[in-house]
Amino acid sequence: MSFFDTPITSYDHVTGLANDPRPFPSEGEVEHLGHAIMTEILDTFGKDATEEHASMIAHCIIGGIHAAQQRIEREYDRATNELNSLHREFDGSEVKDNQIQDATERSRYFEAVAVVIETFRRSAERTYEVQTGDVWTPYRGSTTNRLTTYAVMEAGETLRRKRHQSQKGAEPTAKYVVFRGVQTASTQADAERIFAALNFAKAQCPDMQLACTGNLGAEKIAMMWAKTNNVIVHKTDFAKSHGRRAPFVANDTLLNLKPVMVFYMPTPVNPLDEKDAEPSGIVLNIAQKAAERGILTYKVAVAARKVAA
Repeated sequence: MSFFDTPITSYDHVTGLANDPRPFPSEGEVEHLGHAIMTEILDTFGKDATEEHASMIAHCIIGGIHAAQQRIEREYDRATNELNSLHREFDGSEVKDNQIQDATERSRYFEAVAVVIETFRRSAERTYEVQTGDVWTPYRGSTTNRLTTYAVMEAGETLRRKRHQSQKGAEPTAKYVVFRGVQTASTQADAERIFAALNFAKAQCPDMQLACTGNLGAEKIAMMWAKTNNVIVHKTDFAKSHGRRAPFVANDTLLNLKPVMVFYMPTPVNPLDEKDAEPSGIVLNIAQKAAERGILTYKVAVAARKVAA
């Protein structure tokens, strides 16, 4: 079984299509490498005097792998653009046919390398998240994991699938599900309630995209759920220029996405003290505004409850 429970044929098929006499490392070998490296980093730096910096070091290592993947994907983009141009100019001649075959091989090769590096990154990323409880996100760019879902990779299919994947998540009619929660929600009980709520949301809206601020606690847990379930995350950052109003402005920004549902978690499932038991005004704010707009609004607590619009 793959480390991520993904079909092993995806990795093997894409790397197998690359016309290179040198063998590619197996999926298991690459995943083991990512897992082992990240485990060693966290074990070595996650104690004694370097404990406070372990997360930053691990984050940078994953970021470096991600940067390498992006460089390879740019090579892949150039190869597929060349292939696209050759298909448009094809005149039936043997010369053009040979050029198309060469361009197809280059495209397949760079895609295979990108899949290998992506698998490496995802293994290190998943190990980091499991061992630290934090969610890794890139400083720049995104991680849509688009290359690992490919099947048959004929020349024409390469272009069609590339266009489809590059557009995925960018549709103006994207169905957003907003999630807002408190930073103090970080226990197993909190995770179970959040996962149950988002599983419900996905059952109601299978093509949903998660929208949140990426704040610590409940929203980090929601982002972990999204990665596990291959759900695209739209993260709205706080604008420092808004000062103390920034969290409320972020609420408005999320609601301006016109979500189909809003889930909010104003307290942890099991508050540790009276302060934790006090509902967050920021989280209640988005629930109130969503209900006023007639958006389906659900409270995530002991049991998810719909708020009357």
